[in-house]
Amino acid sequence: MNKYAILILLVVMTCLVGCNRQIGDYTAASSISKDGFARDEQQIRKLQGEEIKLWGFVDHSNLYGDAGVKTILGDWWSGDGPDASTWRFNLKADENDVAGDSFPVYVLNDQGRDDLLRLFLADAQAQRSTKVFVTGRIFPFDAPTNVASLTGLYMEVQSSNDILLEPPGDDK
Repeated sequence: MNKYAILILLVVMTCLVGCNRQIGDYTAASSISKDGFARDEQQIRKLQGEEIKLWGFVDHSNLYGDAGVKTILGDWWSGDGPDASTWRFNLKADENDVAGDSFPVYVLNDQGRDDLLRLFLADAQAQRSTKVFVTGRIFPFDAPTNVASLTGLYMEVQSSNDILLEPPGDDK
């Protein structure tokens, strides 16, 4: 499926779900995620490995990384990152989602990481949400539970520069 068809699919899905909004080129994470799982398994499977742009909210209770991340986050550090070259935060679809109703976003360590983490920390300490605009590749996985089989998802981001606090072109 080409990128234009995928973009059209995301726009249509956004329009079908009334609470979701498009902001610039970014689709609401709530259009693909509910409670941290795929909202629509077939849609997510079609998007596997495709680069997409989502907006959502940082789950401040799920911030992971190496010793440098731990030094910055202090009590907000959730544990080691996935590996030595990557840090992680979770993305909530809705500002009012509870901690844990989110999906992982893996980001390569780079020079922008520490400044971004300090911004996340400042919002966490002030008990205000952090809205982010993220560009990355989306991947589904099987997530069996005791009751049903769900489809989990995660996102891979190449650079901290692909995580913005305002959409490009926003003059706020």
